[in-house]
Amino acid sequence: MSSRTLISNSSSSEDDENRYAKITDEKKRKRMISNRESARRSRMKKEQHIKDLNDQVTYFRSRSSEMVQKINEIERRYMAVESENRILRMQAEELKKRLELMEEVLVSYQGSGHHDVSDEMGNSDEFSVMEYLQDPLLKPWLQPTFQSQTVDGIYQF
Repeated sequence: MSSRTLISNSSSSEDDENRYAKITDEKKRKRMISNRESARRSRMKKEQHIKDLNDQVTYFRSRSSEMVQKINEIERRYMAVESENRILRMQAEELKKRLELMEEVLVSYQGSGHHDVSDEMGNSDEFSVMEYLQDPLLKPWLQPTFQSQTVDGIYQF
């Protein structure tokens, strides 16, 4: 009996080992399949993330390009306005100087014995501003000294 018991014990032990090996193999196979599926999902997730990042790069490059164009346009307009302001300041300064000179001429004209313009304008029908402005001493001061033309929104002299 003892040999039979031994054989049956050894056969039972082998069956247990076989079952255990099959269960272990099945677990390994399932774990391997699970790992492969997890790796596949991870790769897909990584690919999607990279695609999203590339889309963002494309979007931000496009926005950057648009902003650079807008900045360049604003800068061009700013330069045109700055140029126009510089010209207007020069013209204002010239007109201010001409006004001062005209006032000096008027004072010297009145001091030299000519009629007072305010009296003549208020009290006489014979005097006209046009006659006063036709005086040869005043003509050079009344002529415009600057000519301007506009080219692409920028004044040029």
